[in-house]
Order: sequence, then structure tokens, then C-alpha cells
Amino acid sequence: MTNRKLSTALSLLAVLFLLTAGISAAFDLEAVNISDLKTLTYVPDQVLVTFKDGVSDTEKAQVHKSLGALSTRESYARFYHVVSVPEGAVEEMVSSYSRHPLVKFAEPDYLRFISFTPNDELYTYQWNFPQINLPSAWDRSTGSGTTVAVVDTGVNPNGQDSFGNRLIQGHNFVKNTNDSSDDNGHGTHVAGTIGEETNNLTGCAGIAFNANILAVKVLNRRGVGYSSNINDGIRWAADNGADVINMSLGASTGSQTEEDAVNYAYNNGVVICAASGNESANTVGYPAAYENCIAVGATRYDKKVASYSNTGDALDIVAPGGDTSVDQNNDDYPDGILQETFQKTFLKYKWSYYFFQGTSMATPHVSGLSALIISLHPTYTPAQVRNAIQSSAQDLGAPGWDPIYGWGLIDANAALSK
Repeated sequence: MTNRKLSTALSLLAVLFLLTAGISAAFDLEAVNISDLKTLTYVPDQVLVTFKDGVSDTEKAQVHKSLGALSTRESYARFYHVVSVPEGAVEEMVSSYSRHPLVKFAEPDYLRFISFTPNDELYTYQWNFPQINLPSAWDRSTGSGTTVAVVDTGVNPNGQDSFGNRLIQGHNFVKNTNDSSDDNGHGTHVAGTIGEETNNLTGCAGIAFNANILAVKVLNRRGVGYSSNINDGIRWAADNGADVINMSLGASTGSQTEEDAVNYAYNNGVVICAASGNESANTVGYPAAYENCIAVGATRYDKKVASYSNTGDALDIVAPGGDTSVDQNNDDYPDGILQETFQKTFLKYKWSYYFFQGTSMATPHVSGLSALIISLHPTYTPAQVRNAIQSSAQDLGAPGWDPIYGWGLIDANAALSK
């Protein structure tokens, strides 16, 4: 090879090296996983610089050179400069540019994301979801990879909306069979709030709509059950893959056997959420009152505690539970929690979309949020999930914890950042 050809080849290699280095060093929105992108606040190798009026192009170039900019380009209409900086040096470069006497201000190039809004036909009537900042949370987590056990009257899969292939028929402790179908309607409504099929142009949305729903039937068709069945249901759910247990049930008397079951699940890494009760009492019912349960009270559209919701020293948090006696949002429907379920009429099941109210309806909001948190932070312990929910809550009532609102109204998006 002649010297000239060798020189040309080396030059081409040098250019290729520089181009490749530039490509590999630059932050590429298309190449980064969307879940990783959503952990970032701003582009890690780019800042925006606005110069003061009257600064010449030559002076601007000198500023960039003196501060170590890698490259620059002018924005549309020349209002500011987009400056490439070494990755990880954004804050340092923003500070350096901001101190320069010719610079008006400098800031990171912040990242922005679309806010997911489900296309479900009745989503506009689910006032409870925007109230707890779910749309922003859905941009970050939808509950994938988690399982929420609904320890209740069972869950039916036969609705128009239903749960896709995510519903797991667990166990029926009332009849000791593997058929955990619902013969009441309560458990199906609760499960819908946790994880109804979503963004399918049909019916309602659910909170953790990519989570699995594990149906554990412990209450009969009248919504009544033995504590022994509930104890077994809790332990069975913990042994069969549940990350979260939802118990929209309770009574005024505690049980050591029941608390032992709760502690067993908790010690096996399960988050347990339970309803505070609907007796307008100033004491929280059981199992919610046990130390290792998250006790959930209910609020209305106006964020005031619902008149039926039990309060007291064991209350941890509140979530939308609805009030079907009012229409505070003026949508011509009662302010209950809307989900698909069925009611039994003349020995037939009538499937439709019903507004229910109660701490039973508030609790699945917290269970669904727990699934979103665990999906985003799979190593979190039950204590860490609880802390994320409580420390990020919208403080209502007296500052800090109080016996009416606990730590406040859940905030789904804020909780995912904890």
C-alpha cells in the first residue's frame, strides 16, 4: 500500500472513530428503555442556555469554548442555545453558565412524557382515579409482574369488561373447592378497582391493570364468613404467590388466630390492606386494626372523610370510597365508585356497571397502588411499600397523622417516587 493510500485509510478510520464515538457518547432517546427514561428528570448530557440581549455570536462562541461545551446549536428563532456537555455534568455546567456575566439563565433540558388516559368508555365517571393522581402514575407502572389476592366473596370472570387472562381462580374456602367464583358481586367489584381490564374501549379502568388477580373466596353469597376461613385464605394467598392481599371485610372484634395469619403473610413479604369499617365508629375494625395491616378509611369526592367510615388510632390512610347520596361533581350520577359487577335478580345475575360506596371500595385503591409500587420497586418489603404510601399522602385534616384521615389521601404518582 502506498503512503498516500495508507494516509487516506487512516484518515477515514479517524473520521469513522470520531463518528462512532459521538454516536455512542450521545444520549439517545430511542435507544433507552422507557422505564429507565422515566427515572430521569432531564437529559443527562444537554443544557439550555439563554444569553442576555446584545451578546454577539462571537461572544457566545467564546463563552461556550471557555466553559468546555462539546457542541452547540441554536434553537428555532435563535432564542437559546442547546449545548452538549459531558454526560453527568449537567448540574455543574448549568451552574457554570448561570454564573457567567453574559448569560441570562441556563437550565437542564427536562424530559417530558405523555400522560396515559385510558380509552374505556366509562372512565370519565371514575372521578376517584384522577383524584389520587393515577394518570401520571400509569406512565410509570401498571402493576406488571405482581399478584393481588382478593380475599372476599370470590371474583367472576363473566362480565363484558372482566380481567382478561390475568384472573387466577384460587380457592373457595366456603365450599373447599377450587372454584372461587363470586355469588354475591362484592368481590368482583373490589377486584375491578384493583385491576379491571383497561384501555380496551369497554367499561371501566382498573388501577393495576397488568397485575394478576388471585381470587380467594372466604365469604358466602350473603357476604358473611367464618374467621377460620379468612385465616386460611390469608395463609393460602401468601403461600400461592400473592404480593398484596386485599380484605374489604371486617368486624369489631379481633382474633389472635387471625392476627397470626396476617403476621404470617406479612413476614412472607405480603402487603396486607384492609377496610377500616362502615359503622361510623371511632375505632377501626379487624383485621384492619392489626399492626401489620394497612387500615384504610374512605373519602368522598370533596376529599372529606365519608360519614360511614370508621376512624381511630389504628387508621393509617384514606382513599376514595364514595358517597352515593350526593353528586358533588355534577355528572348526573351518584358519587360512588364505579366498576363492573353483577346483582342477583330473580335468581339471575344481571351484569352492569354499578356505583358502590364504602371502605370496601376504598381499600382496593390502596391494594392497587401497592401493586404499582411493587412492580416498579420489586425488592421493596411490606414496610417500604407502606412507607411509600403513607409518606407521600395528601395531608388532610390536622397536620401530620390524625385519627380521621390517618396520614392522608393516597397519591399514586408521589408514592411511586418514594
